[in-house]
Amino acid sequence: MLILDENNINLYNDKKAIALGNFDGVHLGHQALIKRAIELSRINNILSSVFTFKQHTMKIICPDRMPQLLTTNRKKEEELSKFSLNYAIFFDFNKNFSMLSPEEFIKNILIDKLNMKIAIVGEDYKFGYKAKGDVNLLKDLSTKYNYDVDIIEPVKVNEMIVSSSYIRELIKDGNIEEANKCLGRYFSLEGYVKSGRKVGRKLGFPTANINIPRDFILPLNGVYVTRVKVSNNYFLGITNVGINPTFGMSNISVETYIIDFCEDIYNFFIEIEFVKRIRDEIKFNNTENLIKQMEKDYLFAKDYKDILHY
Repeated sequence: MLILDENNINLYNDKKAIALGNFDGVHLGHQALIKRAIELSRINNILSSVFTFKQHTMKIICPDRMPQLLTTNRKKEEELSKFSLNYAIFFDFNKNFSMLSPEEFIKNILIDKLNMKIAIVGEDYKFGYKAKGDVNLLKDLSTKYNYDVDIIEPVKVNEMIVSSSYIRELIKDGNIEEANKCLGRYFSLEGYVKSGRKVGRKLGFPTANINIPRDFILPLNGVYVTRVKVSNNYFLGITNVGINPTFGMSNISVETYIIDFCEDIYNFFIEIEFVKRIRDEIKFNNTENLIKQMEKDYLFAKDYKDILHY
């Protein structure tokens, strides 16, 4: 899979079947679009593509209403690469781009720049200035600009339509297992390990702490069984998302005790995959009670050792 943008797209003027959308999360609904794009590209002897943006469109259109993101661009590229796509196309979404009318977006971008022959979209797909374009307009203009439109029905999990907004709600509610079903994988956070207060080390449970930018969603405060990726190796972990109330802290942190791991990984890039919520974050009267609870959490997490082979 090649990664393309506005700087190199002119070098790849092949006819394309293009799945269109924000693709935040690359969840089961997005995956249905991708698989259909690949199928149609093979049937029609053209190349399969995903077209999306480097920024969430709401960050430019209305920053106050921008949702917290499920995935970084790095993670998005990683998930897209799991499919046999020919291209993943990431354009900058800026103020000028946001002013394109729906027809200008189709002609100037999808046809003239991308050479789209088939558009694959969900039935709620919107595009163009103020999202005035929808699937009906996309179909109406298909004859004029010589492309086909394929509309994918919503994917459901437990009778609920899978969408990025629904997954965000599940994560905020701590329903991580249901969110994972909708994603088709474990929800994850990623970042570089920073030096913390080393409280966990004093308690016998040293933690790896990572900074998560405000643009990205965090699970409901609490303790989770996690799978931690360090240098392409997986380890079992216990992750606390919260403010550490026992020690009177107020800033939310993401701290992970990596089980059976003792290496120095300060400044290492790690990924934390959330498997199951163990409990709420609790304010303990003393460190002894906290340690006892952490030992219980440790035993609980050890029962999930099989996830290291998944």
